[in-house]
Amino acid sequence: MSIKNDKINEECGIFGGFCKQGNIAPYIKCGLLKLQHRGQEAAGVCCGDNKQNVVKNSGLVNFALDNSVLKNLEGNFGIGHVRYSTFGDDRKENIQPLKVTYMGEDVSLAHNGNVSQAKNIREKFERIGEVFLSSSDSEVILKRLIFSLKKKPSLWTFEEVAKCLEDNFSLGAYCILLYLPNRVMAFRDTFGYRPLMFANCSEGYFVASEDVAFYGLDVNEIIEIMPAQGIEITKDGYEIKTFSKDNNICQCVFEQIYFSSSASNIFSQNVYNTRIKLGEMLFKSEDNNFSADVAIPVMDSGLGCAIGYSQASKIPFHLGLVRNNWMERSFIQPKQEKRSLNVKQKFIPIKSVIQGKRVVLIDDSLVRGTTSKEIIKMLWQCGAKEVHMRSVSPKIVNTCIWGVDIPTKEELISYKKTDEQIAKQIGATSVKFLPQEALLDVFTGNVWCTKCFKEDENEIFLP
Repeated sequence: MSIKNDKINEECGIFGGFCKQGNIAPYIKCGLLKLQHRGQEAAGVCCGDNKQNVVKNSGLVNFALDNSVLKNLEGNFGIGHVRYSTFGDDRKENIQPLKVTYMGEDVSLAHNGNVSQAKNIREKFERIGEVFLSSSDSEVILKRLIFSLKKKPSLWTFEEVAKCLEDNFSLGAYCILLYLPNRVMAFRDTFGYRPLMFANCSEGYFVASEDVAFYGLDVNEIIEIMPAQGIEITKDGYEIKTFSKDNNICQCVFEQIYFSSSASNIFSQNVYNTRIKLGEMLFKSEDNNFSADVAIPVMDSGLGCAIGYSQASKIPFHLGLVRNNWMERSFIQPKQEKRSLNVKQKFIPIKSVIQGKRVVLIDDSLVRGTTSKEIIKMLWQCGAKEVHMRSVSPKIVNTCIWGVDIPTKEELISYKKTDEQIAKQIGATSVKFLPQEALLDVFTGNVWCTKCFKEDENEIFLP
């Protein structure tokens, strides 16, 4: 995997559907721009009617999907994708949507998540002579569908596709957009690990990773596609269908803590309100004698958390770090010195807020410590009197099998370390994490995956 600074790496984002009048490509681009936080490596759009045309490139949406290339795309149906590589490298062949022509018809796929069976299925295909053009597990899904259904894509039914996914990728965490001739289908796995939202709009019918992607549309209704559900969209309307009753719901807490936009509603909870609550709970876990002069967030996902911490503690909230919005949210930097430089370019400290103050620095998580160490160094250089690091997630001590790129255990800063040892390593006066039991007050019910907080390899759900 590629480790991007101190953060857990973003997931992919998907957007697609049907536009009632005119070309869908501008709507897809607009939706992907609002999902840019989910992936900055590459972006792609596939649209058309009888023939599907694909434009995809490395980089951010505005660069990868420049208007000069989008103007050649036409059609009412289409799908799009912003990519962070959870499986497979970042070469161009892996950029989605993936399109193939089978029996004279085009079919394309965009995928958010990770399917654990992809490697074994790929090896089986290769042993019988199949050739793969990419290293992405998304191509495995598409080839599996073609191999199983063995008929023109226009004849594929929702039920047949769902059964193939359930039979072959039951241990996967996926949200899939499938673009068939004059139809778009979407599927959310039985665990519901990643979110999938649908909007019935005056402009058309659209599916996306987050409901923030629908902002700006004339929305009549927004519906969350539930685990083991999917939707089939045609020019005549849409139908939401349940394809399995054996769902064992396992939603990722980091969608709320870090991945998703603050403006989104994920798993029936508003992300911003969740982060406010996490900040409040973090302060309530502090020692009674703890005090500071200023609470500063690590932007952007730490913003709501710091506001909640400040409201609960009465410690004044200030933007002591200004984020450079022209920098990507995360960036691959293979060498330590380049990762450190990236942090300095991404954050600009406000000295007047920091100098002579006891600072409590609020972030969503501590993964490897690179970003936190560099930020804390900045605060000391600006004359901070004390720097207390606080994380609104518990210690991350385990890896993830569900498509979240968390480093190996040995690279995790919290793995087999005390708070005091972590504080010394990143140069902080003190470090504190949200206790695991405090999550129960925010993430209720036995439907949340918190495996990364638990050293037990087999434990997934909250107790």
